[in-house]
Amino acid sequence: MEGSNFNFFAKDYHSKRKKAWRPLKIFLSHLKNKGTTFNGIILDLGCGNGRNFKILGDSPMKLVGIDISLELIKIVKENLKNLSQFSQFESKFYQILLGDIKNLPIRPDSIQNIFSIAAIHHIQKNTVRKDLIIQLFKILKTNGNLILTVWRKWQKKYRVYFIIDWFKRKFNNNHREQQNIIGLHEFGDKYVPWTISNEQKIYKRYYHFFSKREIKKILEKFTIKEFQIMGGPNKRDNFFIYACKSKH
Repeated sequence: MEGSNFNFFAKDYHSKRKKAWRPLKIFLSHLKNKGTTFNGIILDLGCGNGRNFKILGDSPMKLVGIDISLELIKIVKENLKNLSQFSQFESKFYQILLGDIKNLPIRPDSIQNIFSIAAIHHIQKNTVRKDLIIQLFKILKTNGNLILTVWRKWQKKYRVYFIIDWFKRKFNNNHREQQNIIGLHEFGDKYVPWTISNEQKIYKRYYHFFSKREIKKILEKFTIKEFQIMGGPNKRDNFFIYACKSKH
């Protein structure tokens, strides 16, 4: 995600999103009820303020959280010192790193579990997203787990926007050029505002909204074990995916 933008509203983000994401809790509970386990090292890519840490793995565990936003990383580290949220025993199992998830200095076949919760859709350009997914495949151990969530393109709130954008991109050269200039290079790209009400400030967040076909294509090296549409105000706004690095 674009760390510079998230730095500006990190405290506001944390004040509004402290608790673990409920749809993720439901999805992981569903997987665990079917016998899926998340033992071993866990990599949380785009960990944000760390709100999902306690629901990701089977305790005790080693969790490495990575985010590009320095301000969010500061919040995570402060929370780990706060023993009302994490016990002294638990806090020893977490390692928090400032970094860009597009460039992971991790050796191949070394990680058992990778979580990317609402992170990959902040990465611009399909080629860059594909390179990241290939990188994740390489660093996962054989039979390792990938849990991925992204925003869904044809969700109710943005459906009309993307229908209009598709026609404009196809038939209006000027529209395509203007979208490129502002960083919206591909169909599915959109800026979504984050508003800090008490400061009357609005910050833009880049998103790439995925179609079902598109997200499955980018994960073609993986074996998809579970694919659900859930979460968000309309309960159908995100793709939740559980995939594995299978033996070939």
